[in-house]
Amino acid sequence: MTSRRFLWLGLGVALLLVANARWILPLASWFFAIGWLVFFDRSRRFSGLAIGFLVYVLVHFVIWWGIIPAPGVLYYLIAATYAAAYFLPFLAHRLFASDVAAFRATLVFPLAWVSVELVFSRWVTPYGSWASLGYTQSDSLALVQLAAVTGTAGITFLMTWFASVVAWMLRPGLQVSHRVRAAGAFGVALLAVLAFGQLRLAGGETGDSVRTASLVPSRLALDELEQSLLPVRRGEELSESDMLAIETAAVRLNDDLLRRTRREARAGAKLIAWSETAGRVLTSEEEELLARASRLAAEERVVLLLALGVWHPDGSPPFENKVVAIDTTGTIAWQYHKAHPIVGGESSFIAAGGGSIKSLDQEFGRIGAVICHDLDFPSLLRQASAKRIGLVVGPSDDWIDVASLHGRMAVFRAVENGFTLLRPTNGGRSMAVDTRGRFIARVDSPDDVMVAPVSTQRSRTLYGMVGDLFSWLCLVGLALLVFAWRRVT
Repeated sequence: MTSRRFLWLGLGVALLLVANARWILPLASWFFAIGWLVFFDRSRRFSGLAIGFLVYVLVHFVIWWGIIPAPGVLYYLIAATYAAAYFLPFLAHRLFASDVAAFRATLVFPLAWVSVELVFSRWVTPYGSWASLGYTQSDSLALVQLAAVTGTAGITFLMTWFASVVAWMLRPGLQVSHRVRAAGAFGVALLAVLAFGQLRLAGGETGDSVRTASLVPSRLALDELEQSLLPVRRGEELSESDMLAIETAAVRLNDDLLRRTRREARAGAKLIAWSETAGRVLTSEEEELLARASRLAAEERVVLLLALGVWHPDGSPPFENKVVAIDTTGTIAWQYHKAHPIVGGESSFIAAGGGSIKSLDQEFGRIGAVICHDLDFPSLLRQASAKRIGLVVGPSDDWIDVASLHGRMAVFRAVENGFTLLRPTNGGRSMAVDTRGRFIARVDSPDDVMVAPVSTQRSRTLYGMVGDLFSWLCLVGLALLVFAWRRVT
């Protein structure tokens, strides 16, 4: 019996390695928890939890490597924090469900998991909704539609309830009829969700489309600029020749972006967006760059959303990460500053913006913008629903280890809030996604432009109106369930 339970643990470890974070096999995300739950069910309470927790932490050291942007010991502390948080649902299961024969015991694990996702993403981690299990299912469009009602929490609940039901069915001595009824109950719930998803997918986009172009910076020009900035990154005092080299490299980078922007406008694009900090400029040169862009927008009658990195050599913090919206008359409509600079990767040199999404009304629809990591915060993107924005532009900049997962995550914001998402991304996945999460266009690691015809017609969603209500109900349900059982025992 002892060896069998460790076989279950081994299965759980093997599947967890490819269930989330660095490597994702979507089916493994449904099954990994079964091995862990069976192991805890068949182990002594203290020793099983102690062994399981140690192994769980070690696995998290592996799966988050290259994704959490923190050096040295700090990486291990953050990864261990994630492991500790997402071990709590297993702890709740072992304490409150393992010894309960009733089928309702299967609800403890999914209720606890959704509750942890809610609390951890809102008040513990600075990285927002990273690690939500629901993101792993982005390729299953029928299932993804549930996010329009519950956010990712409903998908997470379904996945973890499946694991809990299977683990319950594997308990020794359980009658066959009970196993059949358990499988039937889950099956009905899953079929209902998938049927809803198929019905929602049948409702296609009905609005007219507009041609958009998403640009990334020239790799050669960007490498030249980064080379000239090495003294800055080393904290060295800059000479006149250093400053001249930086200015010269930035001018070449921006000239190339503006040249290609005009090219795409003349090819028929009505909206052109740059990837995160594609344009780089010293604060003393910013006014001139924006004046050139405004003339281009007016001459070509095109809307520009320019993602800029503005360097203030004597500023504290020294860098701005923002999007400048310019309408077809050449007027600067607004500037949006990144609301959530990455803690550990950006927060020391970029000031956070106010977190208010602004909108721009054009003849083809209402447009808003956020920047990269902002898309990982569902509560921020609900503003787009409240403000009836039909197209959100999310300039981004990724690295190879996060590119796939980060692209999966962004899809859910469009489905949750019923907008089309245009995501120009340097070093990752540029994409245009409709209100159902369907790709209109996708280019992995683009080196020039992604062209996409997009609709700006929005779709009302329940999640856009009520937000994380389902998650809160799970938290309340878990508390009531545990309290009721404690009263009984």
